[in-house]
Amino acid sequence: MPEIPEIETVRVHLEHKVQGQAIEQVIVNREKALNVPVAEFSALTTGRQITTIRRRAKQIIISLGQERSLIVHFMLEGHVRLLYPGEEPAGKPTVMLMLNSGQRLAFFKLNLGYLHLVPTVNLTAMPELAGLGPEPLAADFTLKKFLELLAPRKGMIKPLLLDQAFIAGIGNVYSNEALFCSRIRPERKASHLTAAERQQLYHCIRAILTEAIKFGGVYEEKFASDDNFTGGFEPYLQVAYRTGRPCTVCSHLIETKRVGGRNAFYCPVCQK
Repeated sequence: MPEIPEIETVRVHLEHKVQGQAIEQVIVNREKALNVPVAEFSALTTGRQITTIRRRAKQIIISLGQERSLIVHFMLEGHVRLLYPGEEPAGKPTVMLMLNSGQRLAFFKLNLGYLHLVPTVNLTAMPELAGLGPEPLAADFTLKKFLELLAPRKGMIKPLLLDQAFIAGIGNVYSNEALFCSRIRPERKASHLTAAERQQLYHCIRAILTEAIKFGGVYEEKFASDDNFTGGFEPYLQVAYRTGRPCTVCSHLIETKRVGGRNAFYCPVCQK
């Protein structure tokens, strides 16, 4: 599932490539991905200009003026592809937006994900975004706030980092990387972390997410045929998906175990 760096990478692509364009036609191949009937979705989006592109946690908000917005959640397998004139989609898109430039914005594999049409309001008022925790890269997500959020928690630290109500936008890949960076075992209890470990974890979360955004995350799906940026952070992964390969610090082999129902990648020597 794409996390903050991957979704932020898509947001930037959309901002650079399609912001300012208008939707001329809508093709829907899976109505269940929408929250309104196809006819209503088409009527309320056709002719509308894409004015702003925002991100909240793992979701993208595409505003169509002051009245309505599209909220995209890719979930596990979804992705979006910009098709230039003359290019054909590889497969059947869930939804495709025909733009006035001749380009097409094709959303694929929204089987668990969705493309919802909602009123353009403050992000906190959108039901799709309700219950999300703070953004880990926001200016107001300070060390003090992180420590306050962490203080009452008693469960294992890795599942806690995956809890979107605790902190929004972190998933399996970057929880592994942040825990390795802070030298904390994924099954450690949050209540057992030392003051120094808590501070280090906060700084690692922000540093790794920032660096991953800089290099385009680890998303495999390219945004467009000329996209040479997406996925550039993969060579910098320290533990995620590196089972059986040597640790970049101590050379011990990286191991994997199930923690809270998810695969945790870690170095048994470096992480305590």
